[in-house]
This record gives sequence, C-alpha cells and structure tokens, in this order.
Amino acid sequence: MDIYITGKNAKGANQKIQLPVIPEEIETSLDGKFAEYDIYRFGQINVPNGKNLSELGWDSFLPGESRKGMKFVHKWTDPAVLDALLNYWTVHGTVVNVCITGTKINKDMMISQYVSTIKSLKDYYYTIRFIDYEKISVSSSKRKRKTTKVKKKKVKVKKGQTLRKLAKKYLGSSKKYKLIYNANKKLIDARNKKERKKHPKKKISKYTIYKGQVLVIPVPSSKSVSNSKVTELKKAMNKDGYSKLKVDKKLTSAMKSAMKKIKIRRGRRGKVVKFVQKIVRTKQDGIYGSKTAAAVKRYQRKHKLTVDGVVGYKTLLKMIGG
Repeated sequence: MDIYITGKNAKGANQKIQLPVIPEEIETSLDGKFAEYDIYRFGQINVPNGKNLSELGWDSFLPGESRKGMKFVHKWTDPAVLDALLNYWTVHGTVVNVCITGTKINKDMMISQYVSTIKSLKDYYYTIRFIDYEKISVSSSKRKRKTTKVKKKKVKVKKGQTLRKLAKKYLGSSKKYKLIYNANKKLIDARNKKERKKHPKKKISKYTIYKGQVLVIPVPSSKSVSNSKVTELKKAMNKDGYSKLKVDKKLTSAMKSAMKKIKIRRGRRGKVVKFVQKIVRTKQDGIYGSKTAAAVKRYQRKHKLTVDGVVGYKTLLKMIGG
C-alpha cells in the first residue's frame, strides 16, 4: 500500500508526492456513517461498493534524514519540502487527488486541516484531514437563522487577570477572549490609548485590560433540553447505578450532577456504554473496547470536544443535545 497526493504547486504545475510512512490508521466518513480501518491488522482499507467518501484523514509523520534507510520508509523525501507543499495546498484551498493503492480510494479532495510539529530527529509529526471536493456546494436559499440569547454578566477585573483568563473562567475556553473584547471594545480601546500616551515606549496590546475595570461578559443563556435521548440516558444511568432519577425527557440539575460523576473508559461495561455506542454509531454490545473508543474520538473531534476517548460530562451533554 502507498499513498500518493497530487496537486498544483506555487508555479501552477502538477506535483505528485508519495508519503514516506503509511499511517497505522486511516479514518473515513462514509455518507455520514463513520468507519475506521486498522491498516496493520487488516492489511488494507476496504471501502464498501456504492459508497462515496465524504471525509478522510490520518495521523502520521514525515521522517527526518536519519531515518532515510529504514524499512518502514517507502520513499524518503525531505520532510521540510513535503510539509511546505501540504501547507501550501491547505492555505490555498487546492484541489488534490488522493490515491491509496490497494484500495478504492482515488479521488479529488481538498485539505480541510493540516497541522504539523517538528520533533526529535527532525521528524515532522502531522494530522491531516480531507473533504470530498465534489460535495462542496453553496446554497443560495434563504433560511431562518437560530438566534442565541446572550446574558450580560458584569465582572470587575482583578490584579493579574487577562481577557484569556476571563474567557477561560466564564466562557469555558481562553480562545474566546475576543468575544469579551468585542463586547467591551470602546472601554478597552480608550484605556489602552490613554496608557500608550503615558508610556510611548511601552508596547501595549490592544487586548490589555486593567485592575478595577468593569467588563461585560457575554454569557450565552443555557438552553433547556428535553428529548428522548435524555430519557434513554436516564434509564441507562439508573440501571448502571449512577443515579436514581425520575425517568422523563427533561435534563434536570440532578441529572447533570449525576452525569458529572461518570467517566467511561476502555474496559467499562453497561447500559450507559450501550447508549454511547448507539450515539457514535458502532456495535452496541455494552463493552467499551478499542472500536468504541475510536468512534468516540471521532465524535469528539467532530463536535470540537476534548479528543481523549473518555466519555465524561461534556461528551454526554453533547450526546443528549445539551
């Protein structure tokens, strides 16, 4: 098995590369249903007839020169060259042809994600994800957009606090710091302008905040959840001994408290495991094995959760529509 990727380079000419190392696993999404194939276990990827790949991806590495003669390296190419080309295709939205010999995968796709890190021996470890080029379309039909009500919470800035720290505390992620900045732009900009005049030689970021400032935190209001998935999970939690909840369709504070105590890892068995397997579309045998863990990771990645394969409060909450 070999992996070839072909696309136009910066000069406009077609350039074909062969990946020097075959990944241990390749993930595919087939018409919305996920499937994963262990390369070393089965020897190849089998794509069912009549199915079209909509997503494709894997994690692997581009070996440094010191690994050039090793058996697992199919065709060595300077990893810096490969990394630069993959980055170019990603940034410019280049349509590339992905061909995996020994399988039925040979089609035009686009790189939706490419992240690389240089490690020891000058190896480039990377994550790459492709999407089906043929299925990308822009709809001109007008749709009503759902609006999320936002509560405004006021906080007084303490010594040492930053926008990132406030975002982490109140919005759940430091990456959301710009939401707080945008909600307080006039106040923050005015103070920083004043500080720059006082200290002309000092570099002051536009996102700098100061002790004593009162900022508005745009906290989205929590939506009420009521559906059949809540009922299913409540039944499963009760049977597994996690809780003694009244079985209905409402997500209550008592249910949330019980959910926060749940941490499902490999080796666990029970009704909650079976519920999880149903949501991630894998075999529902009530046993949390490697295939279930892989399916959970794909679910977490898709929904921008922490990808650790462990089913905790946030993953369960997402599974019931919270």
